Amino acid sequence: MPSVESFPTKRGRARFEDGIVVFEESVRGYVRSLYRGYWRSDAWWRKAMFAGYVVAWVAAIAWVLTAMRHDLLLVAAGLLVLAALWVIQYLRGYRSPDRVALDDVADVSVTRGSKGLTRPRLVLTYRTGDGRYKRRVNLPSRLTPNGDEAYKRAVTAFEQRGFEPRGGPRDGER
Repeated sequence: MPSVESFPTKRGRARFEDGIVVFEESVRGYVRSLYRGYWRSDAWWRKAMFAGYVVAWVAAIAWVLTAMRHDLLLVAAGLLVLAALWVIQYLRGYRSPDRVALDDVADVSVTRGSKGLTRPRLVLTYRTGDGRYKRRVNLPSRLTPNGDEAYKRAVTAFEQRGFEPRGGPRDGER
């Protein structure tokens, strides 16, 4: 019987139930994750990072509102770039289902991420009746107090269910 029944993600939580991995992710979960990982930490620099996130989001919203009032062409160009990036990911086979049956999962690849540069993540490759798709699962940053632990829990959860995650930690890094 697997002992790891769930693990935190960047935007919430992933849990296993009856042969299915369920992703409970939302904007609220993302904000909660940032708050718990950075603001509630004892380290001053993590609190500063949380403050930086808040200031950056407020500045971005203010900039978009100002740009909408003065330069709609700039806003339209930004939206076009975002739409193009979404289409590229869609064409590459990335989807974001809330549930993936473990029997449909063909492969699990993991990336530990570089501390302070890239985020740890899993990519589930799964089959459905109409094709083969991928589901990216971003994990908490390694800069958070539980970031490395969340990565280990995610890898262990899939190992306990018979998957051999590719690209994981080298021996001794666990």
